[in-house]
Amino acid sequence: MNVVILQDLVKRYRDKTALRGINLELQENCIVGLIGRNGAGKTTLMRTLAGYLKPTEGTALVFGEKPFDNIHVLSNIMYMDDDRFRDSDTLRDLLDRAALSYSRFDKTLALKLLEYFNIPVKARIKKLSRGMRTLFSLVIALMSRCPLTMLDEPTLGLDASHRKEFASLLLKDYANHPRTIIISSHLISELENLMEQVVLIDNGKLVFHKAIEDVQRYALYLAGHRKVLEEVAGRHQVICRESMGERLVLGIVNHLTAEELRQLEMQGIEISAMSVQDVCVNLTAPGKGGVLDVIAK
Repeated sequence: MNVVILQDLVKRYRDKTALRGINLELQENCIVGLIGRNGAGKTTLMRTLAGYLKPTEGTALVFGEKPFDNIHVLSNIMYMDDDRFRDSDTLRDLLDRAALSYSRFDKTLALKLLEYFNIPVKARIKKLSRGMRTLFSLVIALMSRCPLTMLDEPTLGLDASHRKEFASLLLKDYANHPRTIIISSHLISELENLMEQVVLIDNGKLVFHKAIEDVQRYALYLAGHRKVLEEVAGRHQVICRESMGERLVLGIVNHLTAEELRQLEMQGIEISAMSVQDVCVNLTAPGKGGVLDVIAK
């Protein structure tokens, strides 16, 4: 069953278009990485799915219904969003509210997790540090166990240890209580092992929706003598290049045959897989050079 169906989805804010004709389907019980640069439209997309925003054009369906102002749909959606918290709220109040709002909420385990993270339930939300607030939000989001759970920058303010614990907690709870989880984050390399699918958007447009294994095989780095690689560049889709004298590094979409790979290796070309993070960064590069080009001018 498709949990999310987007058809020609457009969202405008006055003179700014945040989403541009997105078509996308997400099935139930999967973990999806929503990737894109700042301002790409990730938060607007999730807020539309969460029923906060009404599409300007096109259709957004969640569980087969339009989520905007639809209490039946919204009761099955969790969007991790600090804006829902008032500074005067105590954590206990927020736990009680979550238990009333979400039928699957595991309050007992939520309390155990807060104790583990040394987060006092008597505290007011405004008294928490950035990292502790993020941890509290994650506990609420994951323990709600909604069929559609969306986490927007879920590791913001977390140290390396807590980021690792978050990943372990998410995977364990997902295994015990499968649902569709959308994670939007810039820490692609750290969260890569969580993702089953990747949705890449840029400037409000869908670049691709692929299984994580397909993204991991999507592109290659070729490094070696310029003369050899310039000939390769003429026959393949190049998504990035870097020159260092007579040495050239190309990033190309991986359509090379086994024989082509063997021939390149015989000519001294170094071949390596492009990481998921580099694939996403290179495919959404603005095409105006890098920051060092600004200094050089």
